[in-house]
Amino acid sequence: MLLNNIVLRNFRNYIDCEISFSKPVNLIIGGNAQGKTSLLEAIYFLCTAESHRATRDGELIRHNEAGFYLRGTLGNSRNDVMSLEVTKRTRGQFRLKKNGVLQTKRSEWIGQFNAVLFSPESLVLVKGGPAERRRFLDLLISQIDSIYLKNLQEYKLVLRQRNELLKQIRTTLADAVQLDVWDKLLVAHGTAIIIKRLEIFHELKVYAMQNHQKLTGGKESLALTYCSALVQNNTSTHNTHNTEDEDTENPIDESEIGFLETKTEAEIAVQFDATLNASRGADLQRGTTLVGPHRDDFLIELENAPRTSNFDSESENRPEATDAEKGEKEEANYVVKPEIETFREGARAYGSQGQQRTIALALKLAELELIRAVTGQDPIVLLDDVTSELDYKRTEYLLNVLQNLSAQTFITATHADPLVQHLKQPNVLTVEDAQVIAPTA
Repeated sequence: MLLNNIVLRNFRNYIDCEISFSKPVNLIIGGNAQGKTSLLEAIYFLCTAESHRATRDGELIRHNEAGFYLRGTLGNSRNDVMSLEVTKRTRGQFRLKKNGVLQTKRSEWIGQFNAVLFSPESLVLVKGGPAERRRFLDLLISQIDSIYLKNLQEYKLVLRQRNELLKQIRTTLADAVQLDVWDKLLVAHGTAIIIKRLEIFHELKVYAMQNHQKLTGGKESLALTYCSALVQNNTSTHNTHNTEDEDTENPIDESEIGFLETKTEAEIAVQFDATLNASRGADLQRGTTLVGPHRDDFLIELENAPRTSNFDSESENRPEATDAEKGEKEEANYVVKPEIETFREGARAYGSQGQQRTIALALKLAELELIRAVTGQDPIVLLDDVTSELDYKRTEYLLNVLQNLSAQTFITATHADPLVQHLKQPNVLTVEDAQVIAPTA
């Protein structure tokens, strides 16, 4: 389905604005702080019921207003129509409605109308901590698998209960035996999460590596590895900070990372149970659960251009070749090839800003392809300031990808050129002071 129009009331800097989209490709032009990004954020919120950049819900409400309202109308070639509404009061919960019917759970909302967003904030996939990469995987999988979302919600609930019990045991208000019940539930839901993550991660990795090769012209190779807290080399020394929030831990030290090999669900459950039991002492000491999928991560590395070994030191110890030997080598077209050494570097620590942006973009394009492959439908594609800090060749490849997309696409930029020249008859919208003032064909 395509988004036909959207209404924004008191959302960010928008007062009351209705925008129609007449074409699949929409180019949104405007200066800084005019409302381009907020428009994409509103579309993304309609799809996922969350913001990609707000840390508090109140940030989404226009200053001095009591709440915000969003409505999107979608349609397809069969004249099916769907209406999505989001209402948020300053001191109330979000109210989500589909075709006028209240949706009581976010799990009922996710996956009905999928979206892939690339923005400057997407760089946290590379530059940020493990929580950002887990969030990326969790939202991706939740959009295509409702059972995964339910397992994730149950796991987080059990995890909070277990962490609370750990704190009570530390103060002798509870018996450690009570942990056994929560451990079984944690292992059951956690194993299901890990199995699904590994399945989707394998497919995502293939798409991401292919896109990265094309974006870099084959000059760089991307390596992605799923890392699990179940196989850390040293659980007792990892994450010495005591925290109640499982998403605020320090990044896993690469020397302690465990690379989780593909295993059956039963094998992972046994490993999870054993690791959880081994970690119980450390968990009690710190009052939090140190192992499980809430601590997992994936490692992003660049396999750079080959390095050649230095042969100078070796040649110094070799006797000088005679004229006859030199002649024999020349006649045989003899070539001494240096040893080739490929090397990997962590993209977070060693990647340039452009390289990190390219990796994030490759992951987002992979997300798009994966959603399409699983659901058979294209998600909405939202690209905010997408060409910033990309060189000419990478920008050219990206624009070619956009040109061939069948998905409805929204792209923001400060100027129409050169984007408008590469896109198929885009609908160009000019945004100024949170108003669309000059739509053109």
